Amino acid sequence: MKTNTFRNNVRATIRAAIGLAALPVVVGLTMVQGFVVGPVFKNQTAIPNMIYKGLRKLLGYKVEFNKASAPVEKKKPTWFVANHISIADFAVLGGKVGGTFAGKGEILKWPGISQMARAVKYIGLRRSREFNDESRGKIITNFNDGHNTIMFPEGTTTTGERVGLFRAALPKILYGENGVDKKKNEVKLEKDVVVQPVAIKVKEVNGQDATNSDTLRDLYAMYDEDNALKRVWKRLQIKSTTIELTAFAPASPKDFDTAEDLMNHAAREIVTVVNPGQETFEKAAIPTANPKPVATPSA
Repeated sequence: MKTNTFRNNVRATIRAAIGLAALPVVVGLTMVQGFVVGPVFKNQTAIPNMIYKGLRKLLGYKVEFNKASAPVEKKKPTWFVANHISIADFAVLGGKVGGTFAGKGEILKWPGISQMARAVKYIGLRRSREFNDESRGKIITNFNDGHNTIMFPEGTTTTGERVGLFRAALPKILYGENGVDKKKNEVKLEKDVVVQPVAIKVKEVNGQDATNSDTLRDLYAMYDEDNALKRVWKRLQIKSTTIELTAFAPASPKDFDTAEDLMNHAAREIVTVVNPGQETFEKAAIPTANPKPVATPSA
């Protein structure tokens, strides 16, 4: 046991040293992305994809698509929606599906991370109902500018045991709901967007099958670890983690009556991989809002 602990700490130390050494390079690349690649070449994914790939390698993450997975949509404007079990999901999905991440706005206040997030045009959302118009406006602008969007509709990370209710307030832009820009001017979606569900599942940890193991899945989720530095250190200790992605056929909003119907469809698709047999969905508690769980039928 002591030998394993020593080996894990050595691994984490080496990886941390590599990460610190690479940090100036990453900062430089984000500046190139923010000032050259993005505005000049209109490409928001080239350098971020390189960073995501490097981060996955540093953490020992191997990401593979399920053999039954549908092809990732590349021809139409796409809203990728996925379950959310770890902050590391950004590195897992980044580079595997092309798009701009939309998530909690707090990230734009984190030292170091905020600069990188802004460089890749990360869409910071304020997770309260009164700010929905602004959030919709940001996503609409991203689509109108020709970029895909990647979002976790549960609104926060969960333990991964169950898929949380997929919130539909923002996807209402696919049904004629407009948003507002920074000056409170109305913005309207100009693109014909499809929604592609993507399931994230922990397949193996250190070579062990994690399919039915909450303990192994938690080594990826780190759900109970509040200290950010400890969480990073624990991730660096783990030799390897295999994450399996399953993309489902893109769904057209025209085939569903409401945004709620569309999001329920996406959640039901994802749950067939993440938690087969789950029939109802409950709202995951947003840290700043703590809404009461509401059960809703899956059919």
